[in-house]
Amino acid sequence: MDSIRKWFYKPRRDDTSLLAQFFYADEALNLVAAELDSFDGRKDPERCTSLVNHLRQCQDKVLNICNRIMDELIPNERADRDFRVKFPDDVMQDNLAGQLWFGAECLAAGSSIMNRETESGAMRPLAKALTKSLENVRNLLREASLRTHAPTELAHDRLVESLKMFDRLLADFELSYVSAMVPVKSVHEYQLQQDIVVLFSETLQRALRLELLTQEMVDQYDPALMFTIPRLAIVTGLLVFPEGPLSLDTSPHNMSEMFRPFRTLLVKIRELLWTLSEPELVTLEKMLCSSDDSTILTRKPSTN
Repeated sequence: MDSIRKWFYKPRRDDTSLLAQFFYADEALNLVAAELDSFDGRKDPERCTSLVNHLRQCQDKVLNICNRIMDELIPNERADRDFRVKFPDDVMQDNLAGQLWFGAECLAAGSSIMNRETESGAMRPLAKALTKSLENVRNLLREASLRTHAPTELAHDRLVESLKMFDRLLADFELSYVSAMVPVKSVHEYQLQQDIVVLFSETLQRALRLELLTQEMVDQYDPALMFTIPRLAIVTGLLVFPEGPLSLDTSPHNMSEMFRPFRTLLVKIRELLWTLSEPELVTLEKMLCSSDDSTILTRKPSTN
């Protein structure tokens, strides 16, 4: 009966709606999954690897469409994903969704992440809940894509509630799975990183007030700022904000990993800075703003 309904009511190939896109992406996924289930990987390992990669690509496509549907149906009720700022930069790649789905199915089936048996066991109940929720969402979306009329209020409400639950489970699993695979900043480490961002911002504002830098350099994204601001930030952090993120009077644990390896050097720099007079400090900061370490930065108007 379902196959007959699919034959008569499936969306057109040229239909650009999200439900139509989901229907054909899900169909492609089912075909690959069926072939993989009936395939003996021992006879042709290369073909098996190719099918697994294709499966993950199809899963990634289906999940991305689901995310777009959730953006449309529950835009203000999406699960919080602020934790992503703690991930290494290379984690947020285009095929992360497919990796999460594939990982959840492997964990739910009893597999474990290599050298992460304890973490795998802890995640397994969440992986099972996620895969079950995703299957329910896929069924509801397939049903919605086959309708030739607007869905009933009951069907719409069921879909919305299922999407909310799935979104929460997916966010929870993403945090757990990525945390098990790669080093993820703790709340404390992330706060230290944010403190450095604030220090750099305060350093820039101070440099503008003292006319060490110009607003034009900032507006034009002058490449020299990539070197100038960190240099000035060391002086600012040691002298202007001695109790800030570069404080040398607290535990090394409270210093960002960006500067922690150079703590001994920072102590020596601070001792030297303390010996400078006010005019000497001004001269030093001007030199730190120069692209030529041997000269003081002077900006002259260009002449034709």
